[in-house]
Amino acid sequence: MAASCSLLLVNYKTAMLAAEAIRTARLASRSPLQIVVVDNSVDSHQADVLRRYADVVIAPEKNLGYAAAINRARRSCDGEVLLVSNADVRFGVQAIDHLLDADAPVAGPALYWDDAFQWHLPPSELHTARQTLDRVFASRWNEWRLSRDRRRFRQRVAFWSLRKPAVVDSISGAVMAIRARVFDRMGGFDERFRLYFEETDFLRRLRTGIVYVPSARCRHIYNQSAGISSEAAQEYARSEFEYLRKWNGRPFARSVKWIERAPDAADMPPATEITVEDQTAVVEASPLPDFDTAAGFFASGRTVKIPPEVWDAYRGPVLYMRVVQRDTGAVIAAYARTRIPA
Repeated sequence: MAASCSLLLVNYKTAMLAAEAIRTARLASRSPLQIVVVDNSVDSHQADVLRRYADVVIAPEKNLGYAAAINRARRSCDGEVLLVSNADVRFGVQAIDHLLDADAPVAGPALYWDDAFQWHLPPSELHTARQTLDRVFASRWNEWRLSRDRRRFRQRVAFWSLRKPAVVDSISGAVMAIRARVFDRMGGFDERFRLYFEETDFLRRLRTGIVYVPSARCRHIYNQSAGISSEAAQEYARSEFEYLRKWNGRPFARSVKWIERAPDAADMPPATEITVEDQTAVVEASPLPDFDTAAGFFASGRTVKIPPEVWDAYRGPVLYMRVVQRDTGAVIAAYARTRIPA
């Protein structure tokens, strides 16, 4: 018998996106879901909209932050599994069933950027000291950057090619199916992380029992709540520093941020459609010119375009794209698509 499940959502000024997440979640489960939403918008209209769709709506008088909101929602949950989800997620057919069937302490789905589940979103990582230093050194030395880029590309392709559940170090916080007893034993999320890194810290404390379930497919529209807030970049920087300080000490955190350089702006030719001669190539798209993180599409035709629903939802001014040889990680061509201001 499948475990009972409570869906936990935190809303911040995206009530209709949250409503769609709830609708698709109900369709993705063969068993009834309890829906618990915390509305961090501090907006009565948002809360009123959510009450049409959720079993429980918690509307605090101030923005609690993401971690504290999830901890608050947990107290209203009855399910054996806590399905912690961003509001900008759409669940695919049977996605929740597959996550519950994994019977893991924590399980995460395959995340895609588009409705057709063709553009894979990148794997997550724990941002360990070694991984952080690798990124910092790459920002300083070109040879290190090139070697790291090819290594990370191969890691992404290997992750995107998984077809069976696999034990991993980390999963995306966009959707996490967490056994309630595990969440409680770990003390929930660390509330010092108001936005970003709360799930990374939780998984690092857990250490084991984290399973990636590729048959559970979801679209993550990505950054819709944070994108509205002018404080999102500052929140990310603050949470990253606090995370590095917690796990590696303040001197390490301060030194890393002092040494690291932002990626240089890239001069790439404009393109809205890419021609792909090598049918074994992978097309990647990233908001970053160095492709430190990137979505990927396995080429299946001579031309590739960013799906319209992805471009319409994308918040950045430039989207960088490149064609990469799958076997070697060599970059065949690179382009940029720029949003024209209205």
